[in-house]
Amino acid sequence: MSPLLIIDPGHGGLDPGGGSNAKFKEKDMTLQISLYQSRRFQELNIPTVMTRTTDTTLSSEQRTAIVRSSGARYCISNHINSGGGHGAEAIYSIYSQATLAKHLIEELEIAGMPARRVYTRTYPGNPKLDYYFMHRETGSVETVILEYGFADNPVDAGMLETDWEKLAEAVVRGFTEFVGKEYKPPVPAQPAEPVPVHWNSLPAWKREGVDWLYAQGLLTDQEWRGRIDEPLPLWAEAAVLKRLYGKLSNGRQS
Repeated sequence: MSPLLIIDPGHGGLDPGGGSNAKFKEKDMTLQISLYQSRRFQELNIPTVMTRTTDTTLSSEQRTAIVRSSGARYCISNHINSGGGHGAEAIYSIYSQATLAKHLIEELEIAGMPARRVYTRTYPGNPKLDYYFMHRETGSVETVILEYGFADNPVDAGMLETDWEKLAEAVVRGFTEFVGKEYKPPVPAQPAEPVPVHWNSLPAWKREGVDWLYAQGLLTDQEWRGRIDEPLPLWAEAAVLKRLYGKLSNGRQS
């Protein structure tokens, strides 16, 4: 089954993105937001894929080729702005309607990030071409570029740092309602168990591997962080393999 949506975490790898500051890099924040949204869309039975799921360098040609070949109808390209402004922006193609872009911006505003503008932009010297390659080169996939706020605005940056999940969920809600699917809010997470004191003293390669398992949803109980050098019991191995099989099966169907 082809995905309905492809999520594009802007930048990545050697390209940190201009929407960075002392608290976060744009490439990391957009990936964090996108991974959260992907998981939530899957929970809501909206088939979704991503242009990248790790800190990977993608050229504009590679990124747009992934979108074009995805089979998706829609693309949300996540970004963080810079340049002295304030608030969220949504940019849509000159060949699309503003409906989806406006809907997503309205949800971000409800979540607490002011709406700065919804707009489209043409290529200099050629009004028949989109300015942004994510519109110009993504074929028939309706792409909305979302700027969640300004990294160089302390108010925006503070909200992104502390409430990024709230903003990410606002987009999930907005898109779900836009495509006529039933929206259900996330189930409140159980209080996380404290990370063991010795965690930060472990080798980086061990921590990175275990963090990846949690990021992919293969491990969920924080207890395993305190038992990193112990073998998983059979039932836990089975749970991890079952989740991995589910992800691989969804990937094949997409």
